[in-house]
Amino acid sequence: MSLTLRTFDPRHDPEPDGWERLRAAAGQSVTWRYDLLRAYAWAAQAPLLLTVLSRAGTPVGAVAASLRGVRPRRGAYADGRDPAGLLDVHAPANRSQKGWWFTGDPTPGERRELLSGYLRGVRRELGLGWRGVVWREVSPGEPEHLPGRVKVSLPTEPLARLATPWAGIEEWYALLDRARRDSLRRRARSFAADLSIRVGPARDLVAPAEAAGLRARNDLKHRSALFPVAPLPLPYLEALVGGEEVVAIAYRDGGGTLLGLSLILDHPAWPICLSWGALLPEEGGRKHLYFDGYVRMVEWAIASGKTGLVLGKGQAESKRALGADLVPSAALAVPL
Repeated sequence: MSLTLRTFDPRHDPEPDGWERLRAAAGQSVTWRYDLLRAYAWAAQAPLLLTVLSRAGTPVGAVAASLRGVRPRRGAYADGRDPAGLLDVHAPANRSQKGWWFTGDPTPGERRELLSGYLRGVRRELGLGWRGVVWREVSPGEPEHLPGRVKVSLPTEPLARLATPWAGIEEWYALLDRARRDSLRRRARSFAADLSIRVGPARDLVAPAEAAGLRARNDLKHRSALFPVAPLPLPYLEALVGGEEVVAIAYRDGGGTLLGLSLILDHPAWPICLSWGALLPEEGGRKHLYFDGYVRMVEWAIASGKTGLVLGKGQAESKRALGADLVPSAALAVPL
């Protein structure tokens, strides 16, 4: 059955017809909402190309790719497309997801066929100067199902996932080594006595400007020195925090100052811990608040009946010590 493609630049093009139905049918998180894609694209250093794949007129999936041109852009926002470069396939603003997805459950062969058709169609649109593609967040076993005869794989940070099959927090504590368990319990009691700690819909607990400020601190601390990426802008956090699918864990002192903030993309089974940000101790923050955040996440996940938490990338060994499984991940480069 023939495959058709529709491509969109979220900065300028209207939302694709039926986009929210497609996103919901594929079980994709709020970060794929079109207004968030638009806010992300306006603050990006490379143009974002969103492609909807359809069969017999029915949308069956989507791919998002940044168009990395031959001209390096350090500290500059995207403008027009370069005549040459490579496709960088990734989930915008979320390293815990892939940049390609489908409705239903296509077989590996069907996935390969769909993605092969995607590459052929996009290269026709962009021109022959676009000579390669990088697939990010590739899981074990996936390379053989991605199109391309020659593939270069580069291991990247693993993805941490913590199953939460317990009836209460004490069952999780029991799995940790004694020193860590005692430390987490002691700090949890201390922070609960000293701070206001609230868990709930983000729009009820934090202002977008507060969320953007703490998120920016974290982004700036970890960004690449060679190609620094700008923090997510305030319009993005306004749209994200203002929705119904984001949970916050907010720490405030007695004066109401936001000291730490975790944002979680809610999901019936596996919510995604999207970001963490906090004031430094010399700025009025608290030491070890980062680890207490995991205690609150686990408590919330257990109470909400979640299957588990996607803890994301970074701090892999710390997350392993908290009981998380580390799923290997890679970036796969393929010439076109």
